Amino acid sequence: MPITIPKLGIIKAFAMIVDINHFTRMVAEDDTRMIAQFVRDVLSGPIAAIERYDGEVVGYMGDAILGVLPTGDGTASACFDIAKDLDRQCEYISNHQEDSPQDWAFALGGPSIKIAIEYGAFDVSTINSRFLGTHRLLIGDAINYASRITSRGVGNRCHIGPTAAGIDPFTGYTLRGPHSVRGKAREGVYTYYEFDLGDIWIEGRREKGKETFWG
Repeated sequence: MPITIPKLGIIKAFAMIVDINHFTRMVAEDDTRMIAQFVRDVLSGPIAAIERYDGEVVGYMGDAILGVLPTGDGTASACFDIAKDLDRQCEYISNHQEDSPQDWAFALGGPSIKIAIEYGAFDVSTINSRFLGTHRLLIGDAINYASRITSRGVGNRCHIGPTAAGIDPFTGYTLRGPHSVRGKAREGVYTYYEFDLGDIWIEGRREKGKETFWG
């Protein structure tokens, strides 16, 4: 059953940010005006995965989405599904570029993404705009934490905050870490763990026999 997000109140959930790597560079290099459709295609898989495991996507941030999920099992499963979907996209784009290298030239070999997860409480209200209508507004330290720990590492990666790392099923996985990243002024240090998604978590090919590596 999908997570219930009230119009006003407090919920506890897993925050998941899925963010496309090197988006600023992609936009700067986009001469084909395919970037919006590319972003749509890349993020559609993560959106479907979050919703498949009873979560909801509660925010769009240009090249990223924010989702909340009710359980650790669903959150971990969504991570694996996101990696599998990305793998399929990389395979399709990299094979297509062997004959048509000009297509998606801003993302040689396909997309690369980062995932960040943390668990916590969210204060919920609503916000309105003429164009978007009424939306839930979620505020919580777990969202800020997930945002901060996306900044470390290169290529495809999945980072887990310390609270989420202590909750099943993440306690049963081999998590690399702890690692740390310094936040903005007066924020201190953020600790995180690397969640290994295995062989399904690969980079796309720039050409036959070679892999791209987007930071």
